[in-house]
Amino acid sequence: MSQDTVRLGVIGMGGRGRYFARAYDNHREAELVAIADPDPEALDKCRPMFGDSIDYYADLDEFLSREDMPSVVIASPDFAHRDNAVQAFGYGKHVLLEKPIAQSVSDADDIIRAWERAGTVLCVGLELRYSAIFLRMREIIDEGMLGEIMTGIAVDNVSVGGNYFYHDRQRTKAYTVSLLMQKGVHTIDLLNWFMDAGRPTKVYATGSLAYYGGDAPNDKRCRDCEQAGECPFFVRHDRFLMDYGVTVEKDDLCVFAEEADVNDNSQVIITYESGKSAVYTECHFTPEYTRDFWFVGADGKMYAQYNNECNFVIRNQYRHTDHVDEWHPRSTGGGHGGGDPLIQQAFLDWVRDPEKMDITQTIAARDATCVGAAAEVSIETGEPVEIPPPPEVSF
Repeated sequence: MSQDTVRLGVIGMGGRGRYFARAYDNHREAELVAIADPDPEALDKCRPMFGDSIDYYADLDEFLSREDMPSVVIASPDFAHRDNAVQAFGYGKHVLLEKPIAQSVSDADDIIRAWERAGTVLCVGLELRYSAIFLRMREIIDEGMLGEIMTGIAVDNVSVGGNYFYHDRQRTKAYTVSLLMQKGVHTIDLLNWFMDAGRPTKVYATGSLAYYGGDAPNDKRCRDCEQAGECPFFVRHDRFLMDYGVTVEKDDLCVFAEEADVNDNSQVIITYESGKSAVYTECHFTPEYTRDFWFVGADGKMYAQYNNECNFVIRNQYRHTDHVDEWHPRSTGGGHGGGDPLIQQAFLDWVRDPEKMDITQTIAARDATCVGAAAEVSIETGEPVEIPPPPEVSF
């Protein structure tokens, strides 16, 4: 291994954790040293992949105490992000933390404070910022082609919402809290980034469970269902293909079960410290799977669409003219429109040279999560919810 090789471990061996472990095990600039999960069965599933080339830990303190492993990826369930990240920073580790950063404003801020005390690297897994379409949109806005951005709209059309979130415990608020964070945080982060209007300070939101849930028994499964052959939500529990190209095991509980209570559609109005506002909406039972954006500036309007097939489009119209500009950026390859390998590389680069770390990007990841968390509170209370500023960092 090269002197510049980054030695790291992965916490949380669900589908995304196994994906990160394989990616870094195959990366020429990284060495996968160990993996950790409190569930012995999760570790056993990984042994055929890595054999004796790495170490396996059920005890997180024992895992984190390794002095020859300065960096970790945290891909544990969302509810564990706060405790896992604070613990990792307590051991002085560099951290790549899967999105969302946490499930509440207070937990997100605990992570920021622990990161500041550790003085190490924190990279949050919002890999869409590295996708070709969103990098090009940022360039177009920075070039001033639209003038100052005044308002924006972002829409998550999630055709796979049922299969992704309502077959397992993610369908309950007790586990997921809100899909505005678990799913929406990607697009909310991009909306905040493109608005360039300062940090989000207030949200007002509505939402409901309009399609999923129902009266099916909570233990009803696709594998035993008489309607499996005709149900559009049938999944094979042993082989489920994720949109980033990885096949995982997936629970196959019925999406119309009684216990499902996570909202499947939400509408959020975001106010920024500049006084500008934007709108984010999310729906998990649409026919299409896209992210759509509209931004209106002083001189023009941008429309952009991202889909998993990477048929990207950006279209600008301008005031007082019929002229239209259009771009079709191409993915550089890899999951999430090319974003996955690029954010993995960015983490390695930041660890080797912490001065390259984009602190504003990390704080923005906190702000996006806080929008989702505050919006869920707003839905439940019917009232606007203020978002406090992030803790100060002294990097």
